Amino acid sequence: MAIKVNLESIKIPVEISDLKYEIDVTDDKYEEFIKNFNVFLTKIENLDEDKTEDISLLKKMVKDVYDELLGASAYDEIYAKMPNIAFVASVLVNVVTQLMEEMDNAIQTKPKTKVASKKPVKKK
Repeated sequence: MAIKVNLESIKIPVEISDLKYEIDVTDDKYEEFIKNFNVFLTKIENLDEDKTEDISLLKKMVKDVYDELLGASAYDEIYAKMPNIAFVASVLVNVVTQLMEEMDNAIQTKPKTKVASKKPVKKK
């Protein structure tokens, strides 16, 4: 008798409106992305939304994160459907939050079956 185990995909599908992407969650790629995303969050805290150059910098930073996470041109496709950087950035944070929840759930998944104990049951 053979033991059969199905391996789960290391890519998580993402749908934004009618656009479809996949996020590669290999250990190296996921860890690198989270590190870069944390740097991104730190940098955007220092931006002034009233300065034109900071808005331009925000757009570039959001584009870089989208393209790293979802692939080249992802930002351009999403921005074309929703040409407002505040909304596009909000969607990005939503996707990353859901990604982190998905990864936490995958790590915390417990086996559905318990191994039976081989100790005999004592009768009283």
